[in-house]
Amino acid sequence: MKPCKVSCALLKCLLLFGFQQSYAQTIEHNGWLFWSHQQKISERWQFSADVQVRTADKSEYVNTLLIRPGIGYKIADNQTVTVGYTYFGTWDKESEHKIYEPEHRIFEQFQIENEIQKTEITNRFRYEQRFLDQNNSKAFAQRFRYYVQAQIPLFTNPLFTKGIYLSVQNELFLNVQGKDQVNNHFFDQNRSYAGPGYRFTENIDLEIGYMFRYQIEKETNMRNNILQVVIKTSF
Repeated sequence: MKPCKVSCALLKCLLLFGFQQSYAQTIEHNGWLFWSHQQKISERWQFSADVQVRTADKSEYVNTLLIRPGIGYKIADNQTVTVGYTYFGTWDKESEHKIYEPEHRIFEQFQIENEIQKTEITNRFRYEQRFLDQNNSKAFAQRFRYYVQAQIPLFTNPLFTKGIYLSVQNELFLNVQGKDQVNNHFFDQNRSYAGPGYRFTENIDLEIGYMFRYQIEKETNMRNNILQVVIKTSF
């Protein structure tokens, strides 16, 4: 089976898994604002940066800030390896006080990009080393993430450098080491997303869509209904 067909099959399976009915005890409604940027340094080297701001339930307050810079090297025209660092800070309200819990990560990833009749397929494999600080107690864990996305042109020019498209994606998270420090489960979470996007130029995309996140926690499972706004730039 060709790689592109494998990607499509995996996308369908993971989306079905992500949107399946789950028996979580907690349901939240959140908003995420996400900016992703890639900056070409040379023919093979590139700098990448993600910044994300998230809200608590019903957008009561901002409770998460994520900053993720990385350096990537193209081993082929459609394949990139990247290493980087992630700052992940959360603020949770307890009574009238906010509890700050920082997390620092180192990550390594491998990304493959393919095109099927102008539909852009991205497969990403990411491995994370997580340095957690919870209730003034430090812990270490490692996690594997698999992400697959399809950007499907709807009303665009022939080269898909401008116009409206549909973005569909799924990401699976697995605890490889230190699961007792996280949620006592090998399965960590799954995120499924779909929404329309507009490509202003071949370097700037804007998306607004719905994400469903199902996350296993130590005391209760979490279901998040998320309105996500995504800005993607590359130069």
